[in-house]
Amino acid sequence: MQKGEEKGAKRASLPKGWRPDEVDLEKALSLLSLPRLVGEHPETSKEITAGIGRYGPFVLHDGLYANLDSVEEVFEVGLNRAVSVLAEKVANGGARRGPQTLKSLGEHPDGGEVSVKDGRYGPYVNHGKINATLPKGTEPESVTLEQALELIAAKAAKGPAKKKAPAKKKAPAKKKAPAKKPAAKKTAAKKAAVKKPKAE
Repeated sequence: MQKGEEKGAKRASLPKGWRPDEVDLEKALSLLSLPRLVGEHPETSKEITAGIGRYGPFVLHDGLYANLDSVEEVFEVGLNRAVSVLAEKVANGGARRGPQTLKSLGEHPDGGEVSVKDGRYGPYVNHGKINATLPKGTEPESVTLEQALELIAAKAAKGPAKKKAPAKKKAPAKKKAPAKKPAAKKTAAKKAAVKKPKAE
């Protein structure tokens, strides 16, 4: 499903359980509008959004994902319900925070979602296992799918960063065996006591 015919048009995959012949214009536009802003979290004032990801429908707040019960709930979930679901996730030990998705750009020509994320070292575009850092001065919200595809293609062309091979340790120099000292000549000959004849 795609919105518009121009290059870089936004696309969205149909959720599981949705048949193509059952999707009308209203449903199609709802899917293309995801992720949906639910509201600001009352404790942090940061946005809570709802969307459909690889593992199903979810709400997202400050890098924390919490699953929703159904795809339909993504379009209906309110702020109170979203805060409650997120609190349950934290209570169950699921407070591990990953990169926050700032914007979903659509589908990559080769398949898979392309999105803008905010990571530990700043904003970047993501497709699968490829992450490409945004150029300095680029506003994450202004990035288009076409720009993201160019950055991802450039990063993929470079290939994974090569790890430096550890410096080879020099083998310790072999110690030369000390030269054998020439055996001292044995004075085997015994000195004979020379008796001088007594003078008569």
